[in-house]
Amino acid sequence: MAGGFPSNLKVKKNKFVEEWNGKREITEKTFEVDQSKVPTIFITLILIPAGMYYWFKAEFQARGDHRYKEMV
Repeated sequence: MAGGFPSNLKVKKNKFVEEWNGKREITEKTFEVDQSKVPTIFITLILIPAGMYYWFKAEFQARGDHRYKEMV
């Protein structure tokens, strides 16, 4: 059975699964970055996480979290 099915199993391939596997294997070949995608990538990878960080930090400071109390 090394890499195959026994002859008495009668397995049929699902064409949709095989197509999905084929697309999954060549994803890096179909993804292209051009000038129109740069702002979206920048916003998604830089601005949103940085904005969330500063928003959460401000909320912790406003609620008096022990990590943001001044050391005297």
